[in-house]
Amino acid sequence: RIEGQDIMYDTAPRISTLLAQGKLEQALELARNTAHDLGDLGSIAEAISAVLRDDPACLRAYLDSLTVKGELNESPGLNTARGRLALYEGRLDEARSTLQRALTAFEEGGLRLDAWHVGRSLAEAEARTGDEAGARKRLEAIARDAEAAGARLAAKLARETAARFGLEVAEAPENVEGAEDADVVATGERMVSVLFADVRGYTELSGRSTPADMAERIASLQRWASQEVARRKGIIDKFGGDSVMATFNVSGQTLDHTLQALQAAIALIDKASLAGLPVGAGVAVGPAVVGRLAESANVSVLGEVTNLAARLQAQSAAGEVTMSEEAHRRVEDWLAGRGTAVERVELDLKGFRAPVVAYRVRASAEAGLRA
Repeated sequence: RIEGQDIMYDTAPRISTLLAQGKLEQALELARNTAHDLGDLGSIAEAISAVLRDDPACLRAYLDSLTVKGELNESPGLNTARGRLALYEGRLDEARSTLQRALTAFEEGGLRLDAWHVGRSLAEAEARTGDEAGARKRLEAIARDAEAAGARLAAKLARETAARFGLEVAEAPENVEGAEDADVVATGERMVSVLFADVRGYTELSGRSTPADMAERIASLQRWASQEVARRKGIIDKFGGDSVMATFNVSGQTLDHTLQALQAAIALIDKASLAGLPVGAGVAVGPAVVGRLAESANVSVLGEVTNLAARLQAQSAAGEVTMSEEAHRRVEDWLAGRGTAVERVELDLKGFRAPVVAYRVRASAEAGLRA
């Protein structure tokens, strides 16, 4: 990686991915070899601080070398790194106050995953200063909320932190309420919502990554898609490398299937961004024939709605969800309740004779939109 911009964007998700895979030595090597003059992006300092627990001198040297000025100097990412350094060096009161500032900023920005990660460090500082009740309560809340959001690794790490300090936290549920059973779907016409999602700039990303690295990231994308779709009672129709198709309401018994499709799209975009994968999505609702059209075949979804969802997805930039007019009508109140900006567009789509009215939203904390 010779471009500073590449390092800034790639380092944090690469370290996080290596840690999630248990590749501590590789994560340490990456953290120690990151150029100090590229640390103005707070998320890099935050990621580096997560892996240098046993080498606080290296973390201190890294933070001392930064030339951050202005508002960025108080960014939650940098405060997370500073708070963790204080924690590693035994300055526990300072660690608590600094980590609390970072946590508050992440929560106010709607950055739940970041809040859960810094919350674990804050809970450790609380436990080490004798506030075991506060630490247990915090870790239990993180585990519960992360599990409900499908962030199972964050929940697992919270439970491991609790166990390290002898704190009792509820075990993970054995099963997460999931998808409709495709095996019992009777063939017939249903009103369904269809989600298409795809990685933007996949060819360029592949050119800047090793095949093994890209394969790991796409495998993570497919795993996350399966989790988010199942959690909202949908089924995965197919994976196409970097693309995903999912259908909601295959049983014909779900009323809020369009909202479920939108929430799955938002959650997938959110998680994919953590792995450096820019995803755009499309959601459409309409009638389709659903069922197994041949013995031992997968469930098929046949209808114009699938083509429309695919075309809308192709019109979405990274971080965007483009919805059909009917899909938007069904989720309009939910979006309005979050103060989300919605853009109305008319699109010329292949296979459609007249311009198609669609609505576009950005899946971001700044837009007030989180699943």
